[in-house]
Amino acid sequence: MPTMAVTNMAGEKIGEIEASDEWLAAPVHDDLIHQGLVTVDRRLKRHAGRTKTRAEIRLTKSKWYRQKGTGRARHGSRAAPIFVGGSKAHGPKGVAARVTMPKKMRRRALCGALSARAGEGRVIILDKLDVDEIRTKAILEMLAALGCRGKVMVLIGEDEYLDQYIYLSSRNIPDLVLREAPHFSVRDVLWADHIIITRFALGQMAGEGGADADA
Repeated sequence: MPTMAVTNMAGEKIGEIEASDEWLAAPVHDDLIHQGLVTVDRRLKRHAGRTKTRAEIRLTKSKWYRQKGTGRARHGSRAAPIFVGGSKAHGPKGVAARVTMPKKMRRRALCGALSARAGEGRVIILDKLDVDEIRTKAILEMLAALGCRGKVMVLIGEDEYLDQYIYLSSRNIPDLVLREAPHFSVRDVLWADHIIITRFALGQMAGEGGADADA
């Protein structure tokens, strides 16, 4: 198991911890990570567009003009796609294609992405995230002490995720997202420049074993 330093909110090293090989020392498969990312993106995509077919357009069914003798093209329906107010030819139907990825593949992609971030030195193990009042400055000071710049994802445990002080102190900070372990995706990992994992979250991730991660 890889050994990682544990720091407090002041950025001071207070010990070490053995992290799970599955989460922080997994083999990195770029193709698998890419597939996991595409799966997440397609699931998040909205398919709101939907056009009506000729059968759904409520227009008169009577013929525009007689079939022969006018010198014009033959037309029988005002709902044809070539007319204003008519239907749309080959338009979207508002049906999203179901995109799936096997559970084990999703987990391997997620663990590989997180291990890649750990190999780059972008994963920080935090002893605990403790805020005793609603104070955004406390979170900003912690990020500065830990040397986290840019986009930051904070993985916290269940009890920490339900703590309103933590939520309210973090919600107004740009480019900072809170995620309850192990409910995070490959997109979250690749999006973040730095990832902070609390000791509780790390233990929760290790205890999940073969649980399904969001991907």
